Formats: sequence, C-alpha cells, structure tokens
Amino acid sequence: MAAQPPPIPPVLVRRSPPSTQSPGQGARKRVVVVGGGLAGLAAGVHLSKKDLDVLVLEKRPFLGGRAFSFDDPETGVEVDNGQHVFVGACSSYMAFLREIGAWNNVRMPRRLEARVIRGEHSSWLKASSWIPGSAANLPALLKYGHISKMGRLRMLYGMMRIRFARRRPGGPLEQETFDHWLRRHGQNDETISRFWNLIVLPALNDDISEVSADAGLMLFQTALLGSPEKAAIGYPVVGLSRLAGEAAQSTIEAAGGQVQSSADAVGLALENGSVNGVRMASGEVERADAVVVALPAKATLDLLPEEIASSSFFSAASGIETAPIVGVHIWYDSEVLDELFVAVLDSPLQWVFNVSRMHERDEHEAKTGQHIAISLSGAWEWKDKSKAELREIFVAEMARVFPKAAEATITRFITVKMLDATFRVTPGSEQNRLPQETPVPGLFLAGDWTKTGWPSTMESAVRSGNLAAEAVINHLSQRPAERTRS
Repeated sequence: MAAQPPPIPPVLVRRSPPSTQSPGQGARKRVVVVGGGLAGLAAGVHLSKKDLDVLVLEKRPFLGGRAFSFDDPETGVEVDNGQHVFVGACSSYMAFLREIGAWNNVRMPRRLEARVIRGEHSSWLKASSWIPGSAANLPALLKYGHISKMGRLRMLYGMMRIRFARRRPGGPLEQETFDHWLRRHGQNDETISRFWNLIVLPALNDDISEVSADAGLMLFQTALLGSPEKAAIGYPVVGLSRLAGEAAQSTIEAAGGQVQSSADAVGLALENGSVNGVRMASGEVERADAVVVALPAKATLDLLPEEIASSSFFSAASGIETAPIVGVHIWYDSEVLDELFVAVLDSPLQWVFNVSRMHERDEHEAKTGQHIAISLSGAWEWKDKSKAELREIFVAEMARVFPKAAEATITRFITVKMLDATFRVTPGSEQNRLPQETPVPGLFLAGDWTKTGWPSTMESAVRSGNLAAEAVINHLSQRPAERTRS
C-alpha cells in the first residue's frame, strides 16, 4: 500500500469562527469560495483585495488541494505529495506566488538545463546563455546527443511546423493525437520516444499517443518556442503546504477575509433559481452574494443539486477523465545524485529529483544522506502495485542507472499515490471543460479543469481562480435587473 499522509500535515489552517453576516444593503458583498486548493486560494486572494467579504472553505484540515506536503513520521522530513515543478511560462502562477509573498521560496533559473540519461550515456537539453530570444533554445535540440543527426533535423522541422501551427477552439487539432500529428510532420519512433514524449509525459501526465495535438502544440509553443526564460524549470525550496497554503491564507486574512478548515460543504442554497449560499454538513448555511466552487470536476457535480448537475451545461463535465501519478521517495545514507534532477530514457524511472538539494537542506544532511523522489507520470502501470513491488523495481533501477546508489544503504522508502492527480487532455476532452461563469446566477467555477487554455497544471489552477474572481466582480457590480437579464 502507498504511504498515506498523516491526518494533520505540518501547516494547518487556523479555523476561523463561522461568520454570521448575511448579505444585504450597506454590508460588503459576501463571496464564499468552496475549496482551498490553488484555484480556490487564487480566487480568494483576488477577491479579498476588492473590498469584498471573502470566506474560503476547505474540507480537509490543510490547504493546497492536490499540491500539499506532510511530515514523514519516521524521518520528520516534510514530503510533497508529488514532485511539483513549473516552467517560466507559468506567468499567473508566478505572479500569484509574488502576490502572497512566497516568491523567495522558489528558485527560477534563467534557461532550460536538464541532464538526460540513456543507458551508459548522458546528454543535456540546454539552452544557450548567449543567443538572444527564442533562438536560445535551438542548441538544446542541435546538441541533444540521444538523437541521431538526421533525427535532430527531423526535430527542427517538427519545431518549425509547431511554430506556425494555428490552434483554434473546437478545431481539428483537438480531435487528433499529438503522436499522430507529429508523425504527419516528419517525426518517427526515435524522435518521439527520446525527445517529444520525454517532455509530454511529465508535463501533461499522459503518453503522447493519448494527448490531443492541440494540447501538445500548446505546450511547445508556450515554452520551448518562447524566450529562454519560459522554458526554464522552476521549483520550490520548501514543502508545498508551506509554499502557497500558509502564505495565501495570511494574504486573505490580512485583507479582512476568512479561511475555515475542516469545513465540509455538502450543497448549495438557492432562492428563486439563484445561488445565495452554501449548505454545510453541520446544517448551517453560509450566506453569500456569490459562490465560487473550486473543486475537481466530479466533486463539483456532486455538490450541485441533481437538476442542475444533469443540465446540458454542467453534465458535460461528467466526461472529464483523470490520470494517476505515483511518487517514490527513497532516503539513502550517502549522496547518489549530483544534479537537481535528471530524466532517464528507456527506464521506468522517468524523472528523478534530488529533494535534499532542491529544498536546500542543511550541510549535515547533504553529507550524511540524500532524499530522492521519483515522479511517475501517467502511472497506470504502477498505481496498483504494492509498496514492496515498487521498492523491488525502483531500488534495482536506481542502482542500475546511478552507480553510487548501488553502493549506498537505503534508510527509508515510501510511496505516495495520487490516483486522480490531473485531468486528461485526450482528443475531444476540451468540450468537457466548463467556463468559469455559469447559467446559474451567483454560481461560478474554478479549478484547473475549467476552461483556461492550459492543461492540468498549477498555472491552470491559478488562472481559473483569477478568471472566476473577475467574473464574480463583474456580476456583483451589476444592478439586480442587469444580473437577471445576463
């Protein structure tokens, strides 16, 4: 069985007393946000700075949604539920971290730089430090040693076709797989398995043969075909709960809002077809002038009354599919990896992260041991395997790929399984994503799965929260008669 987080992670939400304020004339407009993940926190931060009475409700005793951390009871080390990194193109996510005062807890290099291992050979995907503009990323392709010279020419041709490909909502690119599109544009097994899927699998949490061409093109157009900073890989130096949850809560509360933990919302309160509050498991109703539901797609539908959830607008979300991620954490008694992270081809390892170095832990730990995290994306092959089976496979594979690991002693081994880690961007899936503004007056949606133009990422979550907040602000600024007409 995968190791499960303890009941209370290290960063707890301070439980605020229930609010007794009801919306009405002369009072600040009240907005209730259901869900304390990144989408709900982004919405809460955005709204709280607009002179609104904001209440964020989170069912669990901690914030962060699918991006949280917990204290490992044996080592005392803070462990992320999954290894989360981001690229420089994630402008909304980075702005969010700056807004809540958390930017000093991340590191953002100026360019792409990643070591890739295949067998006994290593190569680098490394952007130039002296070529200006998007051309700086060309050396990452031209000098990539795991592809033949002819294959590198294929890659350059593929990049050129991606640069000039036109994406449009509802277009044919949403109905075709990225693998099929690439093969139509000169790519083959070598370039797809050793380069294109090396990027697609961890970024979209699915194999390249499953994701839509539209999603794949968006990924490369946004990152590798942008400035060198946009392709750089950033990472947190603290646990995920400390990174965003605590800082976002402080920001919301400093603006006069509230955050309530262990607050189980079970439904919506409606009057004359409009949402005017949230029903709690305790039997209380948190009254509101507007409600933002910032939950995964299935949980959102479960919260809605049946007649609303089954309507043509909302029922589309029932088609949202999810993909699993499995995290394997190994503590060694000595250093086994020098780099911050490496990718491994032709191996179940995928991407391996040096957590001790990424989290900038003290010099003593660096000398006496090392915490390694293996992130397994699109992990259908691994999600049902026992901890013992995963240990047998991945300890052996680490020893095969990294000679130092073969000589080191393992002091701790845990696994964390996120069975519904992300939504899938398969062909046709875009039609299942809902906009932030709904046909129900007073009801708004947030969540990475809503229409943001991005796949399932922290960037998409933050964008959705910002979009939902703007829709709420526009709604509340209208006169009652205008709201009814809209």
